[in-house]
Amino acid sequence: MKEKSLPKKIKMLFTIVDRGKGEKLTEIFRENNVMYNLIALGKGTAKSEILDYLGLGQTEKDIVISIVYEESVQNILNILNEKMHLKEPGNGVAFTIPINSVDSSLALEYINSILSGMSDGGKE
Repeated sequence: MKEKSLPKKIKMLFTIVDRGKGEKLTEIFRENNVMYNLIALGKGTAKSEILDYLGLGQTEKDIVISIVYEESVQNILNILNEKMHLKEPGNGVAFTIPINSVDSSLALEYINSILSGMSDGGKE
């Protein structure tokens, strides 16, 4: 009898950069096997003092939402810091949220199967 392996833990990665940099970001993600990316257009409403403190000068933003395996998060963040200079003020921010409250193990298994299919070029 074939044993079921536990699905890998996944996280939702949010990256907020100045408008127009989202496409470059998704290219970096794709080069590193992060294939599920959604770009949303955002507009900041914070006061300029808060924006300056966070290093987010411009208010029009690209918000890139990606799904990554937990084991890959640190590597992806290191690559973002290297290529997008996120540690320097004004270049954007990135953070993750764990996806551990999916309503069923079947749904989590489904998400994992989509991600593994994307990372191996759709080959099973």
